[in-house]
Amino acid sequence: MNDYQIIFQKRAADYHYAMQQFPEARKHEFDNLFSGINFENDVHLLDVPSGGGYLRNYTPKNTKVTLGDFSEGFAIDEIQLVTPEKLSFESNTFDAVFSLSGMHHLKNVPQFIRECLRVTKTGGSFIFADVKKGTSVDVFLNEFVNTYNSLGHKGDFFLETSFEAFEDIQSCISICEYKEYPFQFATVSDMVTFFKLFFGLDKADDPTILHGIEQILGTKTTDKGIEVNWGLLLFQLKKA
Repeated sequence: MNDYQIIFQKRAADYHYAMQQFPEARKHEFDNLFSGINFENDVHLLDVPSGGGYLRNYTPKNTKVTLGDFSEGFAIDEIQLVTPEKLSFESNTFDAVFSLSGMHHLKNVPQFIRECLRVTKTGGSFIFADVKKGTSVDVFLNEFVNTYNSLGHKGDFFLETSFEAFEDIQSCISICEYKEYPFQFATVSDMVTFFKLFFGLDKADDPTILHGIEQILGTKTTDKGIEVNWGLLLFQLKKA
């Protein structure tokens, strides 16, 4: 059983509720993930781990999206339960495979990447974005969330050099860049509620959550509401 599976067996309901209540909060995060894909032609995508399938809301209508997740907490209806060590799909099936912020809980990241490349068509891409070591997001998750979430949080995050020891993976990397973008909310109250549910901050009251967001991540008030600073390291791998 991987850490992701354990965590979201318990946290999936609150996580999913947060995404349903504030579906635009992470819009920039999803848009950033798609920035390297041409959607002019009909394409078949895989989103894994998919959570509640949120990524498909940002794809064109002519795009087919298959959803797979590692936890029974999310694997309902059309979301397939899969394992990161051996994805249950035929080789060369998908035009592109996406993974957003779920890989830092896996015990064998290189094996998962190899599986994602296996099920990607020749000429296609595996694109993932996850937390960069040493950033404010790292501090927020592995210190603040770790303190105020009953399950804790110990993510194994990434650097641009994370795969240099794995030649088969390193040779496929065509893009590796850190991108910053905000989470967005209409009100401070919405922001605090989202963070409480999304990150499972059951041991913190609202003032503590607000203080943590402001002091670690930083916020900005705009004419549309409030933004929280965020950013992830994005990798794009091309399958030759």
